[in-house]
Amino acid sequence: MPEILDQLQRVALFPALGQMTYLNTAWRGPISRPAADAAKRYIDDLALRGVTAFEDWQHTWYATREAFAAFVGARTDEIQFLPNATEAFARIALGLDWQPGDHVVVPGRDYPGVARALNDLARRGVQVANVPTRADGSVPAQDLLDAIVPRTRLVAASHVDFRTGYRIDAAVLSAGCRARGVLCALDMVQSIGCVAVDLRAAGPDFATFAGRKWLNGLDTLAALYVRTESLPALTPHTQGTYSVPRPYDFEHPDQPLAPGAQRFQLGAPSMPQVYALQAALKLQADVGPARILARVTELASELRAAAADAGFAVIGNDWPAQNQSGIVTLRRQGKLAEAEGVDTLGARLAAAKVAASARQGILRVSPHFYNNSADLQRLLQVLGQVDG
Repeated sequence: MPEILDQLQRVALFPALGQMTYLNTAWRGPISRPAADAAKRYIDDLALRGVTAFEDWQHTWYATREAFAAFVGARTDEIQFLPNATEAFARIALGLDWQPGDHVVVPGRDYPGVARALNDLARRGVQVANVPTRADGSVPAQDLLDAIVPRTRLVAASHVDFRTGYRIDAAVLSAGCRARGVLCALDMVQSIGCVAVDLRAAGPDFATFAGRKWLNGLDTLAALYVRTESLPALTPHTQGTYSVPRPYDFEHPDQPLAPGAQRFQLGAPSMPQVYALQAALKLQADVGPARILARVTELASELRAAAADAGFAVIGNDWPAQNQSGIVTLRRQGKLAEAEGVDTLGARLAAAKVAASARQGILRVSPHFYNNSADLQRLLQVLGQVDG
């Protein structure tokens, strides 16, 4: 398909692209100009008007939550913004009424914000099944379903694996859990903004998101999704100012829990991040989620093929297309092998003004809709110059 953005548009919308070849969105997306400008508008407004602008802030908060809910196929009251995705997932891990002998299933090498939160439940007497990754880097939904036992309460996994880019079949996992009477939670940090998300179609009971990666927003803002039908299963681990229906009714501290996912909010919202997210969502809507998915899929496929042709070991080349994502991972072997002592690959990429993620055993590359074929060729050119 043709490029979505030409060079002038790329740099105008994402100034970082004028400075470097940016292929590290899975770690941190470059903030878009509209999102940055929106955050600055809030700060300027705060400086000029102080708290007299409160009604405008409140309107933006609720409007952005409504827009985000529509973007992911949820009801507005099923979504609540929280400081980060790890804290959002903690609401799930701490919110179930765990009893000694209960059981939970999670991929053993899932993102620490998911895996550690669940492994920590062992101190409450919960049994944790850490499902191993297959040799090809995948953890299929069926492997997780096969690990369910009679006392399993929850199965949790990343929709897209942060290391390999393997995309689990969310609908199969959710339906399989529901058929077995087990709750399902999906961390969608690595899918929101590049892989189409429809929570009602996917069917999880709970999900978590972040705005700083593929949505190209600011840090310190995430979202928690709690399916309406699953709300009774999840209890806030504590309460705060905003977890009740009338947070500013200070004369009545003893209130019932707020309806829907609002009950999981504790303190005041991070408004610069909310303003940035509102602009980021608008940019994605203007481009079109379907176009973004198609472009990311095309670029990732192009990179997988070109990297394999160049002799690099690509994880997941044999996965079905529906299990691939915008993350392309190369094994660190041959020219990319980790050096003894100080590993210099990351520094060499940075010196060449190429942003990619050199990690233990892998090089993770994550093109987005604003990238083009020249970016991919630049990466391969620099990798070809790495000493063997």
